[in-house]
Amino acid sequence: MTVLLSAQAIVERRSIACGTLAPLAASLRADLAPLLAAGAPWIPPEKAQLSRVGGRCPAHGTQLEFDPWSPRAHRCPDCGTVFQEEEHYRWWIMNYQLWLAERAVHAATLSALTDDAACARLATDILAAYAARYAQYPNRDNVLGPTRPFFSTYLESIWLLQLTVALDLLEAGDGPGALGAEVRERIIRPSAALIASYDEGLSNRQVYNNAALAAAGALLDEPSLLARAVAGPSGLEAHFARGLLADGTWYEGENYHLFAHRGLWYGVTIAEAHGHVLSSEGRRRFREAFATPFATALPDFTFPSRRDSQYRVSLRQWRMAESCELGLARGDDPRLISALAALYRPDDGAGASGRATSTAEAERNTPPVPLTRSSLGWKSLLFARESLPPLGGRVPASVHLAGQGLAVLRRDEARTFVALDYGESGGGHGHPDRLNFWLVVGESRILEDVGTGSYVDPTLHWYRSTLAHNAPLADGRSQWRATGVLTGYDERAGEKAGLVSARASIAPGVTVERTLVVMDDYVIDELRWTADRVITFDVPYHVDAEMANGGRWGSAVLAGGRGLEDGFDFIAGSEHLTGTPGRLFHAQVGDVRVRAWVDCDTPHEWWRCVAPGPPGDRRRRFLLLRSRARSGTARSVWSWKGTVSACAFDPGGISISRGAWERHDHRRDGDAWQVTRVRRSEQTVRRLGGALPACEGTTPRATAESSPSAGADLEPGANAATPSLALPVAAGIVPPLGEVAGSLTTLPATAVSAAAVEVTADAPEHAAPLRFPLGRAHYRRSEATWEDAGAPVATVGLLATPTHVVVEVAVRADTPTFAPALGDNPLDNEHPDINSDGVQLYVGAAQGAGRYYSWILVPEPAPVPAHEPASEAAPARVRVTARAAFGPPLPLEASARLTPDGWVLRAAMPRAALVSGGAGDFTLDLIVNEISPDRARRRGQLVLSGGRDEWIYLRGDRQDAARALPFCLPE
Repeated sequence: MTVLLSAQAIVERRSIACGTLAPLAASLRADLAPLLAAGAPWIPPEKAQLSRVGGRCPAHGTQLEFDPWSPRAHRCPDCGTVFQEEEHYRWWIMNYQLWLAERAVHAATLSALTDDAACARLATDILAAYAARYAQYPNRDNVLGPTRPFFSTYLESIWLLQLTVALDLLEAGDGPGALGAEVRERIIRPSAALIASYDEGLSNRQVYNNAALAAAGALLDEPSLLARAVAGPSGLEAHFARGLLADGTWYEGENYHLFAHRGLWYGVTIAEAHGHVLSSEGRRRFREAFATPFATALPDFTFPSRRDSQYRVSLRQWRMAESCELGLARGDDPRLISALAALYRPDDGAGASGRATSTAEAERNTPPVPLTRSSLGWKSLLFARESLPPLGGRVPASVHLAGQGLAVLRRDEARTFVALDYGESGGGHGHPDRLNFWLVVGESRILEDVGTGSYVDPTLHWYRSTLAHNAPLADGRSQWRATGVLTGYDERAGEKAGLVSARASIAPGVTVERTLVVMDDYVIDELRWTADRVITFDVPYHVDAEMANGGRWGSAVLAGGRGLEDGFDFIAGSEHLTGTPGRLFHAQVGDVRVRAWVDCDTPHEWWRCVAPGPPGDRRRRFLLLRSRARSGTARSVWSWKGTVSACAFDPGGISISRGAWERHDHRRDGDAWQVTRVRRSEQTVRRLGGALPACEGTTPRATAESSPSAGADLEPGANAATPSLALPVAAGIVPPLGEVAGSLTTLPATAVSAAAVEVTADAPEHAAPLRFPLGRAHYRRSEATWEDAGAPVATVGLLATPTHVVVEVAVRADTPTFAPALGDNPLDNEHPDINSDGVQLYVGAAQGAGRYYSWILVPEPAPVPAHEPASEAAPARVRVTARAAFGPPLPLEASARLTPDGWVLRAAMPRAALVSGGAGDFTLDLIVNEISPDRARRRGQLVLSGGRDEWIYLRGDRQDAARALPFCLPE
């Protein structure tokens, strides 16, 4: 038994590879020709590195071309500029390592199916070269999990998967040999152990971790490793149940559906080959997932760039054709046959498919090109049907993906695409864009979602804001993460009128329902909101439109939230206009002339703003309707064929004139919608929608962060049921820096379960503060365990004076490393001060909704004279960076000092600013960042609320506010 196919199955595939699929085999062999002629493969000595600069044109933000034969020269496809900086080379290494590993699979496949000796030698040489090099790459300074050649675990998983399959195919004929033993012991076993140490739960990346572990388990003959990858808590079956939704879509959206499903294919194929019986529902979802990417295709045959998707990516790529072929290999599906008809459609265009420079499963999307079966990949040579059934296309129909929460209503032979994105929030790659409205006509994208650009560019935070979408927001803040609920859907084949409506809670106490009524040549958009207070209600419309019926714009600043992903900081210019009923806008979008009538039943205003456009494109203008009320309704009519001549709004409905002889009257009727068509003397009535039964909830999924483990010392676990701890009160002034550290006493663990810590009226002038020793149980690791990191420890002390709350952190560190102030982080999109010894402080107040504050604190000590001991060093200033400030101003003052065994930092906050009247409840969490001099990224964290079994990756300076410890300031 091999990893993917039995030895007998490989023998049976030989006739197909030399028969109907011979053109594919020849095409793959031609891709290998330069590598076959080059001699021994070159292996980069350096580890790949992620940086803000690497791999992208600084002028356009475009990905630089990947040329496996050009490690030091990297060309921008937009402007033609060639870049030679080290950062580009280190990014190129990532692509090259994946490319070379995949070439080993190509060569091994051709060797197994066509007895090509030269390809066998190439695959052998690649495996041998990696066996000699792998252990020399350092497992250090990674971005997303432990890895040696790369900076993220999932990349090593993809890489290992290729090498494992390549070795397996090489051995299919001759059995294990000396090379096999070497590769197993020097690559597969240690790499699999490293991958197994880092579990990413339901992330799309874990799909590839599972696939690599399954392949390694099969090749190492370790059934337990294979069983874990299939049936473990984060294994294949768990992803079937909680990652693939009931409609066959991956919960993180289209872009990650395509990526995750390719990884699931490996897992399913390996599991089936080794006798694992998968659940029938899981297999159904997996089969359905081959077809779902085409269900939501836009009129230009791209997939919607929802959530963290790349923008405007064509489905006409060889990977998509191969996915269809692999789906058909499992059984007939008319949707896949139709998709292949579109993918293989003859075209006058020309261009390379990109397969020759493909980087395994870490795809680099390319422009659409003509495709045939000879454009496919190695999987098709092993699994595709010998011949295809007759290919025939069909016009895409409207579709409702209930699991994903996306309804697409199509008109005009699918040239018009109207969608409401309401449901699944999408996890870590989701955006706060519930009730997002799409309108696309042909090539013209009137209202769209532009996805996400680079993860290491600051604009990432714009694309992840509600403001960047055609979705509502409250009080200038991005929506909180929630899943919307369908409230109406009525779309019938052959009918010209359809409806979809959904409801979502977009902020505490704020509920919005959006209804789209879709006709042949216009769409009605109705937004109704209710709140438990007066709110500022915003509706962005991302179209550059002009006002058609009077009024003058005036320059003004659009106020909004200052949160990193509220989006308002990205607005470069804004204009203001007082709202009037039924205002008309018009815009030219591509070859479509659009008219929009908009009405709001509450006092409102219009804003026209400039903000980032689609990734890699220029800035562009958009409209925003703003109202301030507890409840209200905003309605609009969007027309794109010029057939709507006028619209009249009244409290009961909308009357739409279509020339002199036809009128459509729309009325809401409870949960339903009534459309009355009046043409001359004829009248027809169509009733849409109506109440739906309660929607079944989606299967709950665990968050990426595990809950804190209970640890030693004082670690209550930080939950709402934990009683507040009363702070000891010092009667006098705050003692000088350093004295608190000397007087700290450990608070007994039993105090956590007490109602409060007793504070006597005659508290001493220097009362002993609460003391929290932090150690192993609080450590959040990177590649190094707590022990490997030198067993870092710290002590946190809290004390209240009549005027202040004081926090002091005493850290033991042999070589404190404090980063200099930087304007930008050269490595990624996080704040640069996280990669330093320092403190992250989080404070919340129970009084008043949404009061929350956070800071990053980095000491800036003056050099200590050689003749003075560290304990005599003068107090250092502290670089204080406020990261969140939701509520009235909360001043914070800080100072620090080096000590003989590390450093001490103290921060003080006015108690009257923290809690009303200086007494009451508040929450606090604190993180000590620690780094070593040989690292570019932090090594680990000591977390007050607990960090055991947690990892630092992707956390930046963010911390779940619900984990903070509760405290009480007594009178």
